[in-house]
Amino acid sequence: MNLSRKDFQSIKTPLMALALAVAASLTMLAITDRKLASSEMNYRNQLTALTEARTRYQRSGEEHESILRYLESYRALEKIGFVGTEQRLNWVESLRMANKNAGLFGVDYQLTAQEPFPFAVSDNPIANQVKHSRMTITFGVLHEGELARLFLALSAQQPGLFSLNGCSIDRAGRQGDPLPRQANLTARCELSWLTLEPGGGKS
Repeated sequence: MNLSRKDFQSIKTPLMALALAVAASLTMLAITDRKLASSEMNYRNQLTALTEARTRYQRSGEEHESILRYLESYRALEKIGFVGTEQRLNWVESLRMANKNAGLFGVDYQLTAQEPFPFAVSDNPIANQVKHSRMTITFGVLHEGELARLFLALSAQQPGLFSLNGCSIDRAGRQGDPLPRQANLTARCELSWLTLEPGGGKS
């Protein structure tokens, strides 16, 4: 079938309308695809945020349970002076009382400045918060067994946490001023008084 010029003129308008409709449809499809992609991205973001919120909520519950589980022990460590600032006056007073209770002849002491505790486990998150102050004590004893008696009496005072680094025993009067005649030996010991200072971080 042959189409005349007149026939082309008659279908020109419908063809233009069809082209416009197709173009509009393609545009709508493109817009819909973009909106669908944006919606999917928003959905994934919201899903991720929800998962993170659930994880934080679960973690906060576990932390709360841990706090409740260890709070009593933590308070006990605070009470004896391990957690918080140094209690030097308490250490000295406890040493004086221990000497009296052990029935010894007096104790001389020297305290160093506080410094990081070298034996704290390095991979522990609070290792850098554990400090110690070294105390050197010199006292007279009748025999070696009185060393244990002094340190048991000191522990009974609950002045804080300390570790015994070492002791040496010599005959009385060989170093420094002579000790009372009743003391046969001179004992020299070094202690480390341990302190945990949470500071501004998490305790």
